[in-house]
Amino acid sequence: MTAYGSHCKRNEPAFLNSCVVAISNSTFSFISGFAVFATLGHLAYLEGLDSVGDLEYSSFGLVFGSWPVALGTLPGGQHWIRLFFVMLFMLGIDSAFSFMEAFLTVLYDTKLFCNVDRKKASLVLTACAFLLSTLYATDAGLIFLDSVDYYINFVIIFVGFVKCVTAGWVYKIESQIERLGPKIVFAYIATTFGSVLLACAMWFGVGNAAAGFVGLFISYAMGISYVGYLMSKQMQEDPTITWSDMIFDLTMSNVMELREDLISSVGHIPVAWAFLIRHFIPPVLLILFFLGADATTIDEDGNEVKVFGNYGGYASPYQILGILTVVFAGFLVASSLIFPKMYNALQTVDETETNMSVDKKNIDEIEMAEKDQTITTCAGDRQFSSGGELI
Repeated sequence: MTAYGSHCKRNEPAFLNSCVVAISNSTFSFISGFAVFATLGHLAYLEGLDSVGDLEYSSFGLVFGSWPVALGTLPGGQHWIRLFFVMLFMLGIDSAFSFMEAFLTVLYDTKLFCNVDRKKASLVLTACAFLLSTLYATDAGLIFLDSVDYYINFVIIFVGFVKCVTAGWVYKIESQIERLGPKIVFAYIATTFGSVLLACAMWFGVGNAAAGFVGLFISYAMGISYVGYLMSKQMQEDPTITWSDMIFDLTMSNVMELREDLISSVGHIPVAWAFLIRHFIPPVLLILFFLGADATTIDEDGNEVKVFGNYGGYASPYQILGILTVVFAGFLVASSLIFPKMYNALQTVDETETNMSVDKKNIDEIEMAEKDQTITTCAGDRQFSSGGELI
């Protein structure tokens, strides 16, 4: 989404586009759900079953198992099935284009790859993707795919959390610290996320919902009280500061500055967006992450086990591959915080540098054109001179 959004015009209405994409995607998924479960209901009726739950279709089996059977009941069913798998193949190719283009867009925004030939980069990327995807072409490919598909949900939640924290909390935090002081800023951050983490530990670790809510409210109240104490001390040192100014500065200033910076390029962005990005979405994503990690299932022996690490009852190699995707995402974020210089080569190219590079390229092209013209003119003069002698 970010890579494709970067191809839009600078003054494109980002908020409107986001709403259109999100609503269209959700509507399509909603309609697809009706289609899939209607098909399953039909299959359950044909097999004389009492409910859809009695069918043995799940995960990718919903596509590869249910639809071919349902299409096979139509007149000329085998041809409909062939067209169905051709459609799936075309969707796979289209998704491959999408993934590759998004990856290349990010690479070409960096100083390291901005001057690399696009065809060569596409060839290398395609070859690497082909080699890595051979794993999914084996007999166990669907199991690997199903396992990775489950664990990738944790990566998506984690990346969304990091993006929201970066936009809502980290953006221009230096200037916020200069105005309020590090103690107030970091105490507020610790209060907001510490209370949620404590509640998650009570909800999903101890398994006591009531204790989780009590811990959430008490820890947040204690933290906010301490933040208020620090703010009152600073107001005593500087009487010109008011409570309203400090509260706004602490809770909304940096994300509102981000909103103003974006509005100058992408048009209207509602204030609700800024509030949600800072105060609502990050805690919700954090809770969803731990909720997913705490989900349980029943194994083959009838014991209750965590789904995380035992998804689908698959063997350890399948679980390890999926878990490694989550660990890798965490490593990228942690290493960028601890050792930011590791990623210096992937810094984005400044607009000035891009313009200078374009100008240099244009100058080189002009010089080459003038040189070619000079050579052509000289060659013409020599030919005319030679022709004159012959005459």
